[in-house]
Amino acid sequence: MSEIIVARFPDLSHALAAKKDFTRMGQNYTIEPEDIEVVSRGGSRIDILPEVNLPLAHVAGGAIWGAVLGAVFLMPLVGAAVGSVVGYVTGRASDVGIARDYLRQIGRDLAPGEAAVALLARKVDPGAVAATIKHHDGEVMRSSVDGAYEAQIETWDYASETSEKADLRKQPELA
Repeated sequence: MSEIIVARFPDLSHALAAKKDFTRMGQNYTIEPEDIEVVSRGGSRIDILPEVNLPLAHVAGGAIWGAVLGAVFLMPLVGAAVGSVVGYVTGRASDVGIARDYLRQIGRDLAPGEAAVALLARKVDPGAVAATIKHHDGEVMRSSVDGAYEAQIETWDYASETSEKADLRKQPELA
């Protein structure tokens, strides 16, 4: 079962550095991330910086497949244009990984200027994740890690008094 850990950081640069370390930990198989998202709040604006820009990836894929299919009918440019539009629409409609509404809620919980990293992973080494969060001056906002690791997470001395238990099953429904 996947685990989700959301950590709050004092600013965007700390959050991006932590995300980079989480990505490196995934490459070293310390954790097995499914999705890593950065959420920042600047005043009333909430920005979500996804790991992969899905609309752009879908536009590129749609353009390639549209050009290939369009070449069959001797209209590769028309096919590429139609494929790009279809790719953009499907990319905007798809929500893979951590739900956007859940990330927006995290953003609303941040103070202006703060940022957070949301890590969704199949395998988590709580000690390594805790060390990374602490190294970048972060604190755990929400965590679904339980079972054998719950005691280790409870000993994270930088966990906030207002930390709450996150649950993947309680994410808002997609529209």
